[in-house]
Amino acid sequence: MKVSIVPCDSYDAALGEASLQQALEPLGGLEWVQSGMTVAVKAHLVTFLTPEAAATTHPVLLCALVRLLNKRGARVIVGDSPGGLYTRAYVDRIYSATGMKAIEEAGGELNRDFSVKDAVFEEANEAKTFTYTAWLDRADVIIDFCKLKTHGMMAMSGAAKNMFGVIPGTAKPEYHYRYPDPDRFADMIIDLNEYFKPMLSITDGVVGMEGNGPTAGTPRKIGVLIASDSPHAADLIGAALIGLKPQDVPTLQAAVRRGLIPSTPEEVETVGEWKPYIVH
Repeated sequence: MKVSIVPCDSYDAALGEASLQQALEPLGGLEWVQSGMTVAVKAHLVTFLTPEAAATTHPVLLCALVRLLNKRGARVIVGDSPGGLYTRAYVDRIYSATGMKAIEEAGGELNRDFSVKDAVFEEANEAKTFTYTAWLDRADVIIDFCKLKTHGMMAMSGAAKNMFGVIPGTAKPEYHYRYPDPDRFADMIIDLNEYFKPMLSITDGVVGMEGNGPTAGTPRKIGVLIASDSPHAADLIGAALIGLKPQDVPTLQAAVRRGLIPSTPEEVETVGEWKPYIVH
């Protein structure tokens, strides 16, 4: 596993695209993308908030990724299942509020398939059966593009937690009820990541959120993009950037227990300086 960290001070379109390319280069860029491939970009679109609220993946960065993938000949579908109804009318309002309509102008598609499927995952620790958003089945690979934020229940919302968005919005409360303990909930999150196995995890840490996240916190400039072939390694570095230790974050503890990452960020192979970006 490898984590790439690059500075990115604003959501200027040219800077965002250049920084994204720089972050991907140590991971081999997008050389793995084949012409005709369908790529699902799992964004973080938690609720009806504008990009300035720092609760959702910024559309400038998503558009930059769409353009880079299009250049490789890929079809790109961007989607999520926020909290609430998983219907076209409801999610379209989320797309509008979060600035996602720009995706279509950039050459990508917004997910319009609101069907669901049931999965059986016998190797899971917790989520041996679960219901998920079926649009992901249309993709050859998944890219996880999250927002770096604090989180009331899980301490941090990052790449691993972003995959909870594969659960249809109206079903999410059931999963919180089923896994009320943070450690069990974290193991369920790890199960989802192990089932869907995102090819690439990217973290929007240009402006993050601190305080009462994931939606009611305060925007906080961090000035960084993170990319990794492991969502958990990306989160290990992301946590360090915002002053959290691995033992503070249940998903990181679960990933360490399961041997998916080392126990400290210093043990992760990194490209780029991350210590100077630590938020005090």
